[in-house]
Amino acid sequence: MTTKIFSDDDQRRFAAISGDYNPIHLDALAARRLVAGRPVVHGTHLVLAAIERWTAGNPDQIGALKCSFQNPVAVGDRVMFAHHVDSRGRIVINATVRDVVCAKLSVTPESQPVTKPSINISGAEVVRRLDAPADQEPATHLGKAYAVAIDRGIAADFPGASAAIGDGAVSALAAASYFVGMICPGLHSMMSSIDVVIERNTVDQELFAVSSYRENVRLVDIDCAGPITGRIQAFRRPAPARQMSMADVAAHIKPDEFNGSRSLIIGGSRGLGELTAKMLATGGGDVVITYRSGKNDADRVAGEINQYGGRCEARRFDVERDSPAALGADAASFDAIYFFPTPRIFRKGGGVFDQEWFEEFARVYVTAFHALCAHVEEHATRPVRVFFPSSIAVDNRPKGLTEYAMAKSAAEQLIADINRTFTRVSVVSRRLPRLTTDQTATILDVPAESNIDTLLPIVRSLYG
Repeated sequence: MTTKIFSDDDQRRFAAISGDYNPIHLDALAARRLVAGRPVVHGTHLVLAAIERWTAGNPDQIGALKCSFQNPVAVGDRVMFAHHVDSRGRIVINATVRDVVCAKLSVTPESQPVTKPSINISGAEVVRRLDAPADQEPATHLGKAYAVAIDRGIAADFPGASAAIGDGAVSALAAASYFVGMICPGLHSMMSSIDVVIERNTVDQELFAVSSYRENVRLVDIDCAGPITGRIQAFRRPAPARQMSMADVAAHIKPDEFNGSRSLIIGGSRGLGELTAKMLATGGGDVVITYRSGKNDADRVAGEINQYGGRCEARRFDVERDSPAALGADAASFDAIYFFPTPRIFRKGGGVFDQEWFEEFARVYVTAFHALCAHVEEHATRPVRVFFPSSIAVDNRPKGLTEYAMAKSAAEQLIADINRTFTRVSVVSRRLPRLTTDQTATILDVPAESNIDTLLPIVRSLYG
């Protein structure tokens, strides 16, 4: 049993040797809006790392390998690799994080019989290396074949894997990462599985052909031939969640219903905060939105609002590190304040409770929220209403959300005391259903309530 923590340097190195520069692997700002919420390790990098560790003390060469990717591995996760031999003599290597299986790799020793898949790829177009991933519907690639040049020299980065599967197969797995991450599905890709036979040949390219795309499950089937021959599957994951445009919001709101109001939206650069800012501005209100790291997102939201004729200002503010005083001298002069910041909600974990996770949620939902309300209470000269979004997870307690639900519940208790004690600040809290945000994005569609139909009555109630 061995472990590895994939670092940013590991990511950059594998991107350089594979050519797979998909932002989900390298860009922390972009990745925060994607399924995992953080940069994730390239799938074939995880496979090669698993083989690299297994080969220590195992001289057998590999004739075939199969891997299913069950959960993303994020940069900084401690990955544990453990192997055993199954009833058919195959070596099974599990890559786990916090007792959750992220990848299951099954390798067949070359000494055992392997059935070679019948795959014939012809008329392949030579693929030039792209600087940025393509963003096309997978269906546009159906019936086409592509040839990706391989550089056998990169096998030097994985000497153990190279001994087990050959330098050609190591390079072909890197080429597979390039094809999935940069060509098809491209920008919105997530590798799902690999099932290939190792071909110990001397060809200098790996061929790929998209054989099918099942749109109902967003799954792309890719045949491959070369130093590895078989099938790769990849999901076309959802793009970052988009909130309604100002024009669409305007269909729901009277132009003057928030005239004269001034509101602060903490965490307004995307998601529900973005939509709230647009609703208020469409109704004639002045809004200030804050962001922690997504300046470009905040500028985009403010720019759209201002271009439409609204009034919006963006300010940087980190609720965990900055004092509420950092919001400026007018922090207590708002009519209403909305509190939307949140840590990453969905996480990998095999236990019932994680103290560190609970404390991370509590720092935002309880400690930072109390500091904000106390600051406004101290400095406000008139009543200020504050909205805190709680969650139906407090009632439903979905598996894996124990720490999140506990922190939201603690915030509700705090809010009850604030409303009993403070004289200028009053807090409105609602247990929101599942809504469409980056945090709730999944590969397959999951039903969600309408964002605007859920939020608009709450927003209106704060100015009644």
